[in-house]
Amino acid sequence: REDELRSLMHRWERAFEGEGQVALIIGEAGIGKSRLVQRFHEQIAGTPHTWIEAGAGAFFQNTPFYPIIEMLRQFVGDASAQNQLAQLEPRLIAAGLKPAEAIPLIAPLLNLPLPPEYPPSALFPEQQRRRLLATLVEWVLGSARAQPFIIATEDLHWVDPSTLELIQLLVEQGATARLLLLYTARPEFHVPWPLRAHHTQINLNRLTSGNVRAMVSQVAAKIALSDETIATVVDRSGGVPLFVEELTRAVLESGDAKLTGHEIPATLHDSLMSRLDRLGPAKEVIQIGAVIGSEFSYELLHAVHPIAEADLQHALRSLTDAELLYIRGIAPDATYQFKHALIQDAAYEALLKSRRKEMHRTVARTIDEKFPTLKETHPEVLARHWTEAGETEPAIAEWSKAGQRAQARNAAREALDSYLQAVALLKLLPESAERDHQELKLTNPLLLMLQITKGWGAPQTVEATERATALAEKSGNLTQLANWIVSRCITVFFSGDFPAAVALADKALELALREGNAALLAGLHTLQLMARYQLGDLTGAEKHFATGRVFFDDLSFRRRPTSGFVPAVSTGSWIAWTLGRADVARQREAQMMAGANENSPYDVAHAEYHAACLHLYLREYDQAESLAAHSVKLGEKLQFPQIAAQSRCALGHARAYLGRVTEGIALIRDGIAGMREVGSRSRNGYWITSLAAAHAREGAVSEALETIEQALQTNPYELVSRPETLTLRGELKLKSAVNSRFELAEKDFREAIALAQTMSAKAWELRATISLARLLDKLSRRDEARTMLADIYGWFTEGFDTADLQDAKALLDELSN
Repeated sequence: REDELRSLMHRWERAFEGEGQVALIIGEAGIGKSRLVQRFHEQIAGTPHTWIEAGAGAFFQNTPFYPIIEMLRQFVGDASAQNQLAQLEPRLIAAGLKPAEAIPLIAPLLNLPLPPEYPPSALFPEQQRRRLLATLVEWVLGSARAQPFIIATEDLHWVDPSTLELIQLLVEQGATARLLLLYTARPEFHVPWPLRAHHTQINLNRLTSGNVRAMVSQVAAKIALSDETIATVVDRSGGVPLFVEELTRAVLESGDAKLTGHEIPATLHDSLMSRLDRLGPAKEVIQIGAVIGSEFSYELLHAVHPIAEADLQHALRSLTDAELLYIRGIAPDATYQFKHALIQDAAYEALLKSRRKEMHRTVARTIDEKFPTLKETHPEVLARHWTEAGETEPAIAEWSKAGQRAQARNAAREALDSYLQAVALLKLLPESAERDHQELKLTNPLLLMLQITKGWGAPQTVEATERATALAEKSGNLTQLANWIVSRCITVFFSGDFPAAVALADKALELALREGNAALLAGLHTLQLMARYQLGDLTGAEKHFATGRVFFDDLSFRRRPTSGFVPAVSTGSWIAWTLGRADVARQREAQMMAGANENSPYDVAHAEYHAACLHLYLREYDQAESLAAHSVKLGEKLQFPQIAAQSRCALGHARAYLGRVTEGIALIRDGIAGMREVGSRSRNGYWITSLAAAHAREGAVSEALETIEQALQTNPYELVSRPETLTLRGELKLKSAVNSRFELAEKDFREAIALAQTMSAKAWELRATISLARLLDKLSRRDEARTMLADIYGWFTEGFDTADLQDAKALLDELSN
């Protein structure tokens, strides 16, 4: 691995000089990723630097910030809570942070109680999470200013989403720091960040036969193996370093340097099993350790396997001497770690399935009864043991706790996975009213996490909503049933079936009125006005806005993590603009932005997207661009796929009109594709129309005409923006420079006006009339043009500073001369 080591050394030299570097080592299990990291660490031992390391774990994929917590523990050690805080303080100060601000955020990660001088953070949970991420990044960058810093994180294929989010921030912000971010992962891991010049990916391939021979000689040391034995090792190891090492050790432990053929294990698994069989009493110890996990404490192992301490310590020494386990600390205060995941797998698989099940049950009971801190801080570990033990009910309880714990930290993806595990186990229980009740209770937070991470229109969300609605119907609880019909209504809305959404909302509204639930009524009026707006029923939508306004300020409605207040009031602003009341639209937008929950990034991103759309309607592209850009950033950073996709469309629309046409087209296309991925069709017609307009600005009229036809065909229920689509098609036909197109363009303009009039959509009617008036003027029908335009212009009583009314006034003046 000399070439790979040289590559890492080169990256280190550049990082040492202040050019932050990212190195990702990719390779299959046993290929030598960890060994390369170890050799690199040894190589730079004489150079001043700070090194911290940790690894993700298969048992901790649902534990937010698991590797980060392990790294922090390297700073504070195993001292008392007071001493751990004392260890943190100087490190934070050295990095330029204020302990009074940082410790209340970091201490909860380590489950440290806060002393009086460090009161708990007053921030809301999501604000705490964002500030924690920022603080950890500042700590790393500040530490790198004091001394070159290396963070080594292994096994990214098992990393939890929260840690991955922090890694992405470090990758983005560490380019000018004396920082080397060193990662290892198996090939199935896909890098979520774009590759830059200061990034490198080292792909470890299998060793050549020459490399294997050299490695065998090194492992065998003073014992000369026969050529035939070495040839067999070369052939059977397949160039995987771990297998080379294990096969060579198997030969050495046999005491026969001339083993050949069937005497040498054929696979790595066979080799490891052979070594385990020769361990004697230590074999049972390593197998119990394998059940506990990739890392385990002496204390827990002894509690699970209560043999004499002398015997246990002797067995553990045998395992560490055989380099199957690594030790940290001194027994009984020691922690043990498997040298490699494949060794743990072999030890685990050597157990009969019935014995594994029994051991998982013993481990779970031991943690449950004797290790309250582990039970409290890592419910997902206890949940996995109960699950493997076949103890369904306690497993469900612990998965639920794990979901709640992750949700409390605003770790939506970790919470979602834990809730899904709980629901999957629930379905194994016999059908009963109690099981249905328990599933309904679990589905509330599950759907919230699905909405945030997948979107309401995603198949997984739709399926969960339908299941919950069916369970609620069985329960006979009117409020619960209405709530689930609301959830179903939301999924139907985002699928683009607006008539069905209205029908469901009508059904739920009838139930809600009987119950008198204000929050539920607020949500239903929101759904009604959103669906009716898309259908072009502007009068009905405005009626529901007026009726629902009494309920929109209900605290239980507004304090939900994904509050309906934002879409309610923002859609109200769209309705007002479309009805020709631009000043009212702006007032409602201001109320929406002021009322959005600033402690919820979901609400903030949602509000900015909706406000950007209003500014697009108003043709205020600078404001729309700024709002949409920030909404895209939040949506991508916090993994809100639906918001990110919609906001990319809005951003692309704005940038196309601001002169960045090619970029705008790419953004709109990407946004439409993103909405399709999450199952959302709620505004596809409008955004495809925006794409056609962008093509037109690029001069690609034929492509624009093809795209506008797609917009007209995408969803027959999306009528509210159809007048704009027809108007644009008419304009595109005029751009084709064929005189015979004039008649077709006029037909489109008149159809747009007629449709707008049936909806009372005065804003669209004005735009279509302006286009028609210009065409009529060109066809020497000026009087007709002036009369039509004067009629619609005269209707307006507000919004005279908007671009559309200013254009209409200028054209009227021109037609009057």
